[in-house]
Amino acid sequence: MMQYDIQYEDGEKMRFYHGLWVVFFLGLFLVLPMAAEAQGALMSEDFTVKGIALGDSEEKMLAAFGKPDFDKDRMVWDIHMRYYTFPDGYEVGISADTGKVADMLVKSKDYTARAGVRYGATAYKIRATFGEKERTFLDGSVCYVYENPQDQRQRLILSVDATNGSLRSWRLTSLPLTEEEADALTDEERSEWENTDLHALSMEGRDIDMSALAKDKTPTLRWEGREREAS
Repeated sequence: MMQYDIQYEDGEKMRFYHGLWVVFFLGLFLVLPMAAEAQGALMSEDFTVKGIALGDSEEKMLAAFGKPDFDKDRMVWDIHMRYYTFPDGYEVGISADTGKVADMLVKSKDYTARAGVRYGATAYKIRATFGEKERTFLDGSVCYVYENPQDQRQRLILSVDATNGSLRSWRLTSLPLTEEEADALTDEERSEWENTDLHALSMEGRDIDMSALAKDKTPTLRWEGREREAS
């Protein structure tokens, strides 16, 4: 009888310890993903707005965003861009030469990104979702600038309140952010932004009938509201 009691107690202990190990491993599998989420990390969807990514076509973008309020051409670091302004605080820039999305700005207070990040999100929420990043000063605003691990020329720029760090706007762009970056573009990179209008101006008049111009008058070229003397 005593031997039976001892075997019974040993069996209970074994089941008890086995249960502890099961609980331990279950807890481990639950805690690790939560810890990774708390640290934050970039995901591919962070570089999209309304399902549109940098590099998508103009047609695809317009199908997703709908009818714009208006559009306007302008130069960004000597890159000819066409910007569409949409209702509710959305603006999308298209390379006039390639017809591809190169710049997206979101100021909508209703837009919600991954993990519920939206206008007014705290600095902690931003870092917990996208990862730790030092704040930087860009174009007069305090920002977090994240690079796409798949293409470091693509940046996610989160503009925040200078006082409390809460989110104010999003920007996704593959354009240079500074004059130094624009100057550092290689010929290959620059060729991706080739401006057909500027090319036409530099064709030395090969396809332009110059006979109607007075011989003593230098033609004046206008671009972005500024006058430049033709070379």
